[in-house]
Amino acid sequence: MICTINPNYRVYALIIGEIIPVGKIFDCEIKKINFAEQKARNFSPIQGVFSEEREYNSYATSLLYVDPLRIRSEYVVVCDIEERDEKSALGGVIRKIDRICRLLTLTYAEDFKNKFNRNRSFEPYLYQANKVYSLSPSREEVEIEFKLESEHTYLPNRPEIFNWRCEETKSFLNEIFNFHDDVLERAIKYLYRSSIGSFIKDSPEKIALDHFKSIEIIINSLTGRKEKTFNKKLEKAGNKIGLTEPEKNKIKKCWEDRSSYGDVAHPSIYDQAERYPNQFPLPSNVNYPHWFIDSVGADVCIKYFLYKKNLFSIDVEELLPDEQESLDVVNPQWESNHLWFQTAEGDENKLKKNIVEHFMKKYNLTRDNIKSIDIEPNKKAILKTKYKI
Repeated sequence: MICTINPNYRVYALIIGEIIPVGKIFDCEIKKINFAEQKARNFSPIQGVFSEEREYNSYATSLLYVDPLRIRSEYVVVCDIEERDEKSALGGVIRKIDRICRLLTLTYAEDFKNKFNRNRSFEPYLYQANKVYSLSPSREEVEIEFKLESEHTYLPNRPEIFNWRCEETKSFLNEIFNFHDDVLERAIKYLYRSSIGSFIKDSPEKIALDHFKSIEIIINSLTGRKEKTFNKKLEKAGNKIGLTEPEKNKIKKCWEDRSSYGDVAHPSIYDQAERYPNQFPLPSNVNYPHWFIDSVGADVCIKYFLYKKNLFSIDVEELLPDEQESLDVVNPQWESNHLWFQTAEGDENKLKKNIVEHFMKKYNLTRDNIKSIDIEPNKKAILKTKYKI
C-alpha cells in the first residue's frame, strides 16, 4: 500500500491516453514535463541488466525485467511513497499507477458513451516508469543508481560430461528425430516453450498454459467423443500409453490447478499477489508450480512416442480396376507409420491376413514381429508391432 505520510522515494512515469486529466489524481499527480527537462533528468525506461558472473566459466541467466514499450509523451504521473528500498518503492508505485490507468481507460469509455451515445472499444492508457528518486527529509529529490541485475545462474560450468549416460540414448535420439508425428511435435514444442518461458519473459499464465497444453494435446489425440470429461479421457489415454497411477494423479492435479485454481484458465477467488509486500518486478497471482519442478510433461511425451512408434495406421481403400493389391506409405515426410492398402477383399479376417502379409513383405518381418491388427469401422486398420521397424 502506498503511504505518503513520510515519503522517502518518488517515481516518475510517462503516461499517454486520449484525455489526460492534469492535476491531482488520488494520491498521485499528473503533470506536464517537456522533453528538454526529461532529458536533463535522464528519463529512461526501467530495464534489467546482466550481472557479471565471475565464478563460473559457462552459465545461463536472464534479465529480471524487460520493458517492451517506447512511449514519447510530455505528461507524467508522479507518486511519492514510503518504502524500505527503491525496488519496493517502484513496485508500490507501479501498482498504484497501473490501477489509475485501468480506471482512466474505463472512465474514458464511459465519457465517450455519454458524449456520443455509442460505445468505444477499451483503448488502454499506457504508462512507463522512467525515473526513481530518493527523497531527503525536506522532500528534495536525490539521484540514486537504480539497477536491476540478474540474480540467478542456470547450468553453471556445463557441460558436465560429453556422452550419454546410457548406451540406448543415442538410438532414442535418432528414432525420435526421424519420427514424424504432428501431435508429438506440438506437445514437445509447448513443453519446451514452457520450460524456457521464465528465461524469455513469457507471462506466468502462458508458461502454465503451455505446460498443460503439452499434456492435453496428447490426451485428446488418444480419445474420442465418448469420453465426456477430462478424467475419463485421461484414464483411457493413460491406459494406452502406460501412465502409472501416480502420473495420472499428477496430471489431475495439473488440470485442477490450471482449470479451477491459480488464476490461469479461470479467475482465482482473490488476488493474493495484491497482499504481498511491495516489490519489483511485480509478483504474479498465478499459482501453477508444475511447469518446472515436475517431470510429468516429459513422461507423457516419451510414453506417447514409445506407444506410437510401433503403431501403424493403415487406410483401407477400394482396389481400382486393373490394379493389384498393394500397400504403400502416405506422406512419410509428415507422418510416420501412416500407410494405405488397396484391396478388393471384403471379408474382415481375410483382409487382416492380406494386410499382415503385405506388411511383413514390405518391411522384411516375420509373423513374430506383429503384435496385433484390428479393423475399425471407418475402413482403417491399426497394426501394432513388437519392435521398432
